[in-house]
Amino acid sequence: MSTAVRSKFKKALLSLALLALVVLLAGLSFLPAVRKTPKTAATSAGGVDGEALRVLESCRAYAAVHDFQTVMNGKIKAKVFGVPYTQNVHGTRRVCGEEFADVTESVSAFVKAGIKRACADGKYTAARGKYKNKTFVYGAPDSLDRDGYVAAYGMPATGLVKYNLDDSIIVAECVGENVYRYVLDVRRATQYSRNEIKTMLGSKSCPDYESVEFTLTADGERAVKITATEKFRVDNFGGTHCTAQYTEVFEYAEPIL
Repeated sequence: MSTAVRSKFKKALLSLALLALVVLLAGLSFLPAVRKTPKTAATSAGGVDGEALRVLESCRAYAAVHDFQTVMNGKIKAKVFGVPYTQNVHGTRRVCGEEFADVTESVSAFVKAGIKRACADGKYTAARGKYKNKTFVYGAPDSLDRDGYVAAYGMPATGLVKYNLDDSIIVAECVGENVYRYVLDVRRATQYSRNEIKTMLGSKSCPDYESVEFTLTADGERAVKITATEKFRVDNFGGTHCTAQYTEVFEYAEPIL
């Protein structure tokens, strides 16, 4: 492999790692500014089970009135210049009312990348990390108002899932004991998160999603695990098809008063 090709390959892998961080940053939900019981609606009666919708709405409502923290592990698969590539990602998230802090990092033989985002006292920040001495070091973060944050990074990471669920569920079904599967309308579900990918990668256009779905494992009215899978195409490197999957595990604190 020539020096020029190797340089392009490494640049592509770095962009793919950043893409993985964007896709797998969990929790970009579309709850109202004041936490209250959210609405979940379906666009089609076919394939939509009422009990599956009830469980999802109960879990969203529970998350809306409890502080929680999560641990996320995921991966994104793609081909870079025809070479199959997988980027593994790990992250954590803490949510307390409208405040949140999420960190997502990835270390591989080719690429090391990290991003940290937060909201405290109504102020939003975002910072990228550099890997030094086996740890990530984050510089001074960019400060944004809420509108600027939403335009650049999507909705704040305070909800159960990162998708817009209102009027976007086209399939809802029970697939096991306390396990439910939801298939979403890609245009409605990703209307903000797709802008985030464009911002992070510097793409000319937003990604084109082929499919978005997630499975929810519930404990009564609480979500204990969510696994989401996305298939989409970005215009980088002549067009790259990607499959992303992440699993987020939840722990809760006492109810918000």
